Amino acid sequence: MSDAAAARCDSGNLAVTLLYVPGELGGDDMVSDPAPVPGDGDFASLEAAAALSKHPRFGEAMRATASGLATMYHGRHLLNWLIDDRGRMLLGYLAIYLHATRDPRDPSSGLTPTRIKALCTEFAVCSPGRAGAMLSLMRFSGYLMPDLEIADRRQRRLVATDKLYALLRSRLKLHYTAMAPLFADGPAMLAALDDKIVDGALVEAMVKRYRAGFRLVAAAPELGLFGERNGGMLILSSLIAAGEEGDTVPPSRPVPISIAALARRFAVSRPHVLKLIREAEEQGFLERPGPDPRVVILKPALIEATRRFFATSYLFLADCMREAMALTEIRRKAS
Repeated sequence: MSDAAAARCDSGNLAVTLLYVPGELGGDDMVSDPAPVPGDGDFASLEAAAALSKHPRFGEAMRATASGLATMYHGRHLLNWLIDDRGRMLLGYLAIYLHATRDPRDPSSGLTPTRIKALCTEFAVCSPGRAGAMLSLMRFSGYLMPDLEIADRRQRRLVATDKLYALLRSRLKLHYTAMAPLFADGPAMLAALDDKIVDGALVEAMVKRYRAGFRLVAAAPELGLFGERNGGMLILSSLIAAGEEGDTVPPSRPVPISIAALARRFAVSRPHVLKLIREAEEQGFLERPGPDPRVVILKPALIEATRRFFATSYLFLADCMREAMALTEIRRKAS
């Protein structure tokens, strides 16, 4: 299959692979980036995450998020070759960020290939070349388009389309719906997602926290084994959601696992999945309780890390939304 034909096949699946877990950074061209430990920011301290994870509905929220992410995902090998899950997610957010913060009076501001490549380098998402390839695929798929208001075509400014905003909103709605019962203002945060202006302010708040040094991966560095592999966090999400009714979340009882099914579901090879599972066993995250290779147990180290990771992500999203709602109100009063 030619590259053009492959791109046509993959463009239909880009919608469900552009945006994954908000706040997660990384990529296959990742560079060294010393991440501060959780606790540097009051909103996502270790104590705050531990307290949230004790909420009686926390397990329910975790299961809803993990199940939703695994169900919504469909990938293609071309996308996996271009950039990993987290990189595709972050590129979508950065595109919205640059579009939302553009200055109408300055044609050099906003979403341009040069500026998004610079952000990808700043946040260690991927190489400039891979960022350019993903921008081309996003344009082909209708998530970006040239800014027709720019007279000087040399500026090459792009705009985020309603299709990209709708994609962003659908992903965020999954997270905010799951976490709404955990916060007193959770329903208000969920309702705010229907406001396109809030969407832009929300992404601004996310990028602001990353520029200040926040890194979600610092909340659970143990999950690097999964986060650094194509489909790794999605495979982990499917395990989290695989528990039987009445089991804990993540499950403490044995759960079934199919290497072939996971490979098909997340567009990776069977050796890729098998290697990930074996390394997780070696690092004390998974255990096979008997001779049946189709059953695994999540060990306490993995259970604790995933609970901390999800709690921190919910705190991050809540803090960003509160700022976005306040900023939107200020801007509306000033206009």
